[in-house]
Amino acid sequence: MKPIRHIVLITSLIGVGAGCSSGITSGGDSLPAEMNVLATLPTSCVPQYAQEIRFHGEFISSGSTWTEGLDERDVFLAAMESPDWRLGIGLGGHVYSLRGPFGESVPPQRLDSPWNDEVWQMVVTSEETITPIHDFQQLGREQRLSTLPLMYFIHQSGIYIKGQSGGIDSGSVARPFFSPVLRQHWDAEMRTFSVVNWAQQARTPCVWRSGALIFTAYRDLGRGAIEVTQVLHHFGDLTLSHLNAPWGGVRHSALPHTIMSNADGTWGEVEGRWGWGGIPQVDLRDTSGWEAWVTRLDDDTSPALGLVFGTEPELDRTLKTRPSFVRFGTAANVAVRDYQVTAQISKIQLHPGETLAARWFLVVGDFEHVRERSSELSEHAGVWRPAFDPAMLQPIWRDGDSVRSSGRGTSDLALFAQPIPGSVPVFLMEDVRSGEHFVTLDPYALTETLPFANPLPADHPEFERYQNRHVYRQYDSPGVLRDLLGFAFTAEPEAQSTRAEDFVTQGGETLTLWIPNR
Repeated sequence: MKPIRHIVLITSLIGVGAGCSSGITSGGDSLPAEMNVLATLPTSCVPQYAQEIRFHGEFISSGSTWTEGLDERDVFLAAMESPDWRLGIGLGGHVYSLRGPFGESVPPQRLDSPWNDEVWQMVVTSEETITPIHDFQQLGREQRLSTLPLMYFIHQSGIYIKGQSGGIDSGSVARPFFSPVLRQHWDAEMRTFSVVNWAQQARTPCVWRSGALIFTAYRDLGRGAIEVTQVLHHFGDLTLSHLNAPWGGVRHSALPHTIMSNADGTWGEVEGRWGWGGIPQVDLRDTSGWEAWVTRLDDDTSPALGLVFGTEPELDRTLKTRPSFVRFGTAANVAVRDYQVTAQISKIQLHPGETLAARWFLVVGDFEHVRERSSELSEHAGVWRPAFDPAMLQPIWRDGDSVRSSGRGTSDLALFAQPIPGSVPVFLMEDVRSGEHFVTLDPYALTETLPFANPLPADHPEFERYQNRHVYRQYDSPGVLRDLLGFAFTAEPEAQSTRAEDFVTQGGETLTLWIPNR
């Protein structure tokens, strides 16, 4: 997959996406017309107001100051600029920079996790898996350090690294590894940048694999608003139960006051600390669906940034186990981290093979405008189960044993463009040692594994679970994912019209998949 390399200046009239519906509360929006895997992202009915927008697919500096020793070239994927804001999108599909009248709002970063943690992104975990490990880590520093490879936390952005502090938050890897980009597209007409990434286990090397695809679309709405639509497709083997959509926050020095909306339309400043236990939280139903940060609290013209997460008027019990809530607080040692944290949290039940969607907004402007615009957008935000259409196909061109997702003329065959229930993602991988490309269902196909000694005591309830395990070194693998080709079935399905097709996989072996008839 070649990176996008261009700059575009567009002026759009008020409009909405083709085929959009009224909102998310009825189960999801209609699907876009593009026939490719990025059609997995639902379209939106929120109006776009006329304005100029610039897109950059080659590096352009944000002009922001970061922690000494960091270079944003290492994280840059793309940038979008409007008259109100500049959005920096990282290689993990996450937001690594957001500038507005307040300056840079994203924290200056820690050397232990540059553009991995203190960014805007989706984070997900299996609470049943991570909680026993967290409890054991409370016993002391040695227990925490020895069990880092057992931690199940999937970050959209990528992995933790060693850093320079030697602290308990350090990772085990010398250099950043951002979640691989599998497909990206800039839609100039809709002023939308879309990307899909293979999200990573943040604590790497790790005994757990990641089976998470995260699709993200950043859409300029005008009047200071950025719409973020995300889809999480889970092709792993554990039930995911805790979702942050989004996880993020702001630079305390730029936006020191945190504002929470109330259900009656009022608002007020809130304070709290972010750390182990006792983090303040508010039920979404007790808000007007938004939170904000402002430079000066007593001035409606003061620069501000809003996060819109919605009010959850209806609870989908097939997806969520309890009402959603938002947590917030100032990170420890604010003089060093300069970080006001927030996370919109949903307790979910996302089983292997299932998918969810989330929509949230960032709003830039003066304090009064941010409050008003955030209130307008609240009804369009939330978390839901999207519906998919098996008629949406991803064309595939074949040349001998090689396949690709772009080409001229009529394609030779097609895969499903969306994760139809029962299907699996199909990847194109390159063995960089030989230049060989092959089709695979396993993003860890060439990943080196190393034996891992169980750090838990023999009498620990989870001891057996971590016996005879290995850690994965996907950050240093010769197998590099180059594309998400689409979705297919590994056995003939009853509900879809398919046919068997053979593909060349690792080592020249044959992989048989059931793909759409057309």
